[in-house]
Amino acid sequence: MSIRLVFYFCVLFYIIFLSCRYYEVGLISKSYETKKAPVHILILSSWRSGSSFIGQIFNHHPDVFYLFEPGHSVWMRFRKEGARLLHYAVRDLIHSLFTCDVTPLQHYAGGDGQYISSMSFFAESRALCSPPSCSHPLPPEGYNRSKCFQQCQNSTFDQMAKTCDTYSHRVMKTVRILDYSVLVPLFRDPALDLRIIHLVRDPRAISSSRKSFKLKIEDEIVLKEHDKVINGPVMATICKAQANINKMVQAAGDHLKRRYLLIRHEDLSTEPIANTKKIYEFSGLKMTPDLERWIYNITHWDAKDKSMFMTFSRQSSKLVQQWRKTMDISKVKEIEEYCKEAMDLFGYSPVGSKSDEQNMSLDFVWEGRYP
Repeated sequence: MSIRLVFYFCVLFYIIFLSCRYYEVGLISKSYETKKAPVHILILSSWRSGSSFIGQIFNHHPDVFYLFEPGHSVWMRFRKEGARLLHYAVRDLIHSLFTCDVTPLQHYAGGDGQYISSMSFFAESRALCSPPSCSHPLPPEGYNRSKCFQQCQNSTFDQMAKTCDTYSHRVMKTVRILDYSVLVPLFRDPALDLRIIHLVRDPRAISSSRKSFKLKIEDEIVLKEHDKVINGPVMATICKAQANINKMVQAAGDHLKRRYLLIRHEDLSTEPIANTKKIYEFSGLKMTPDLERWIYNITHWDAKDKSMFMTFSRQSSKLVQQWRKTMDISKVKEIEEYCKEAMDLFGYSPVGSKSDEQNMSLDFVWEGRYP
């Protein structure tokens, strides 16, 4: 065999080798494009801050697998323990659910551990109310929690896990994490693309709203007490926790700051479309005309039946200042004292007098004040 022939043979072999290599790389690249890593969103807030509403902003997005307050099952199972201890169980449960491992939830939820109906609030998840999790298709009018509760009770946790794995975004909301440091291991997990949305609200509005809801068990867990508690110390603990969460993020490096978004309930209520777009952009989601229409409707129409659980159709801009019409000035001053740090940090100014409280031309929410 001549040297020239050997040379041509080597060149041909090298070309074939490169072609195969490029083909292999192309397949790998294509597989990465078609199987993008999921995005994990945790909505962090406190009771009566509007977190259920922001959760539904995600729940109605077609790319989102959303779970409403999975930590509730942990707290109800271990209600004699304190919040500090339960932080870790809730954190680990959230981590498992972000990876679509529903096994821990099966044990916390109680019941037979087979059907999602043993999980509190399962019908608050659109993904669990539609195929493949639920055998019944969504009704023509779209997601309906009442019909879901009736039709999807026999869906299994195995179906839930398979459904979770089909979505590009996995979102959960919790009011049961009062210490940001317990979440740090989740940020360090390379399998998670974790992003935190921190929702805060005027503490005076929170205190006013809490009067209409039974939170005795939650209050006892927060305070590590099991006797009668009063609203003041609970609000002091909640305000301190929300302020500390934000301060820890501000003290962290830019890597964590880029994965954290602070939203005030008041801003979301008065400018719902603009702030929802901001939330979606942070989360890697796109606004659709149908979603924009839905968000506008639920924030501009008054609810016909306010007795229903989680009726979101409200004139939201009018509800922002509702506390000023019903809250005694002495209680306002009490909350302002307990929550001064959080109010200063998030941009809520104190009320000077009863007449100032009732003067709706005065605004106690500072525009652009918070970090």
